[in-house]
Amino acid sequence: MASFRLADRQLGGGHVYNSLLIYLRTEVATSLIGLGSVRGTEAFRDAAVLTEMAGWMAHDSGRDDVAQGHLISALSFGQAAADPSVAANVEAGMSHLAFQGGQADQAVDLARSGLERLHAAKPVPVLAARLHAMKARALARLGYAKQAQHSLDSAREELAAVGTEFALEWVAPFDEAALASEAASILLELRMFPAATQEANRALELRDASRARSRALGQMTLAQSLIAQDQVEAACAVAHDLLGTCQSLGSIRISRDLADLQTALEPYASSRPVKEALDRMTAVTRHRRLLLASLTVTEGAQV
Repeated sequence: MASFRLADRQLGGGHVYNSLLIYLRTEVATSLIGLGSVRGTEAFRDAAVLTEMAGWMAHDSGRDDVAQGHLISALSFGQAAADPSVAANVEAGMSHLAFQGGQADQAVDLARSGLERLHAAKPVPVLAARLHAMKARALARLGYAKQAQHSLDSAREELAAVGTEFALEWVAPFDEAALASEAASILLELRMFPAATQEANRALELRDASRARSRALGQMTLAQSLIAQDQVEAACAVAHDLLGTCQSLGSIRISRDLADLQTALEPYASSRPVKEALDRMTAVTRHRRLLLASLTVTEGAQV
């Protein structure tokens, strides 16, 4: 789990997906039919976590249809495990994917379902914080500002309760940097631009260079919040830093967000700094298109 997560963060899901599929089909599938060393609840838990991870890699590669199939399978594995928090962990991922797919109502429902599952499990503050954050982001998209801010506050309270206890290795990581990044996106959605800028800067301060995709996404949010405040030259400076790190990331999501950022800057193209940033974006986009064309997602990949 740790090795696949690390590679995904640094390279993007497109580079890692097929390797994870091989692992799912050999090691994980073998354990599920009783031929491996792992048994029972632990086998279903591992299958749920890794299959959900495969779903996110498929999404990162631009195949949301394949991603959805993985997540449905992951939820089935999670429900077969004795611990309700396993299925709740999958529903956090499903909520995030629904939001990315423009289904904010479904994202709220999935986050709520995950939180309800946690009521029947031992406390997992990291997972509760992630679910509250997913709920907050979807509520913000739907225009429920007060409810979104309440859910964001709940996420902060849960994460503050994590303390120093041993972290469950199978739970999807969600730390202060991740919460700051989500908060920035939520506040941007709510048009609270100075606060969004502050949270985006905090996320970048907390994320080191090893988290290339997370940093790139944070830089996108920061640039968008600066543009919304007419701080266009500052946004261009952020964009130049972003372009220096995102060229080799195998992530369709990065490409889509980069296109959105380019669109946001185009009305200011008469400015020399903006024109320079746009020209460089065009070159990087061309490079990324060639890169992503070489990455394929295998069909019918569920365990």
